[in-house]
Amino acid sequence: MSGGATLLGSATGMADFLLELYHDAAECGPDELRLRVLRRFQEIVPFDFAVWGGGQAEGRLVTDLIVLDQSKAILGEWEEVADQDAFCDLTLNRLGTTARFDDVPSYRRGLAYNEHWRRFDASHMMATIVAEQSDGYVSFVGLCADNRPSEFTDDERSIKQLLMPHFSQALRMSRDIRRARGDVEREAVALVSADGTILSAEQPFFELARREWGNCASGLPTELLHALKRRKSVRGMNVSARIAPFGRNYFLHLSAAPVLDCLSPREREVAELFAAGLTHKDVARELGSSPSTVRNQLARIYEKLGISSKASLASLIDRERR
Repeated sequence: MSGGATLLGSATGMADFLLELYHDAAECGPDELRLRVLRRFQEIVPFDFAVWGGGQAEGRLVTDLIVLDQSKAILGEWEEVADQDAFCDLTLNRLGTTARFDDVPSYRRGLAYNEHWRRFDASHMMATIVAEQSDGYVSFVGLCADNRPSEFTDDERSIKQLLMPHFSQALRMSRDIRRARGDVEREAVALVSADGTILSAEQPFFELARREWGNCASGLPTELLHALKRRKSVRGMNVSARIAPFGRNYFLHLSAAPVLDCLSPREREVAELFAAGLTHKDVARELGSSPSTVRNQLARIYEKLGISSKASLASLIDRERR
């Protein structure tokens, strides 16, 4: 075990690492948080570069990505071999389990390794994919190295396995807090309990809620709460609502503007085609664009709409047309 890994393996070292992780989650935006965590982790488990992102397991669509010490093209170009990547097969079939290239027999003789990963100097990789709360959405953290005498060790794998749930939770916390600090002229935010009691809210929240559901000062209407828990978002006549888990409670976001108005005309076009059932490659062909451009556009669309699945996008567009 390396010196850094030994330090983190102690109770004090682990506590200090997690304390800083959750402190950063409260203070930093999602992108800055991921870069800080990866840089700190690089001092514990030696690696040359890392990727931390998320997307749809179906179709292996990456819609959100941060890369440390490497070009984002590493996953933009990966789509060409994605369907033939046995390492991706392994990690998707073992969600929550950290795997290494060496866990796949003869992986280094395969197309994905030789046509892609070696071109980016990734002779070793250790990755974990976890299922998130949104339907079909997964997040992943991959550590890559070239100049290592051997594969990532079992101790290093155990440490990454232990920390991955905390990485995922910290990122969700950062995103929820960022949304809660958003522009109150565009939307209003409240913290509600699991039974719909409003624990804390900005004044515009009650003004927006009253337009759609009447007086909600004491709590959310039962039907609204149940609908939000089932679908995560609800579109009314005057207000759109969406919830995001925060510990045992929820952040509830209300917006008076039509949800899809935040998209540019081109993004709206991409969103409608993708939600209609086309793949990102189909959309690219339809619009005379490239698959990587469409992937980037979809990432921006998902971020703007506060969603993480194709099903949610289709639902938003369907309600917009009603």
